[in-house]
Amino acid sequence: MINLWGLISTIVIFELVKKAKFIKFPPMVITGLILILILCVFKIDYKNYNESACFLTLLLGPATIALAMPLSDNSKILLKNKRAVYFGFVIATVTAIITTFILGKLFHFDWQLITSLIPKTVTTPIAIEISKTIGGIPELTACMVCLTGIYGAIFSHKILKLFKIKSDIATGLSIGATSHVLGTSTCIEKKREKQVVMATLALIIIGILTTVICVFFF
Repeated sequence: MINLWGLISTIVIFELVKKAKFIKFPPMVITGLILILILCVFKIDYKNYNESACFLTLLLGPATIALAMPLSDNSKILLKNKRAVYFGFVIATVTAIITTFILGKLFHFDWQLITSLIPKTVTTPIAIEISKTIGGIPELTACMVCLTGIYGAIFSHKILKLFKIKSDIATGLSIGATSHVLGTSTCIEKKREKQVVMATLALIIIGILTTVICVFFF
């Protein structure tokens, strides 16, 4: 018999959280926290849950591709702002890698820990492969990617509002470049089309650039 309790419970919890209007945080974040609580309270091994919900993990790659589908329909937005887009990608990628590397050295992290943290701003399927390639710990990388995404999903719009950044293009680029799919999901929830387009483009291109830079240097 196929074990699907993890898959079914994850989908059910997500849908219930999504419909709960009094919850102000992103549904993905609350769903994750509820699942962690359930695993802890009932002392369920994470490996057991992961085996029963692995189909969702397999969908991460196709989901990232599906997010990219609207890009072709919004090519005018991209062409009109190509300079800001190109510079934004390069600066975001290099800054994320260099700051992680420098902070890791300052706090005397070992090399494997540093290489595990470097791809933290890249979407999970790509980050795990980068981590494997440069000698990191894929499980730790996946955890840090989730934490980075959760932080971005909760605080990204608030931080940008604090700095009075009102441009949908700048907002989308910064969110996609730093908090990948989880951050992009908040743009989708707010129904900001330009933000979704730029965030989606950012998370894909940042993933490619980070892969190239990490493999070349590390």
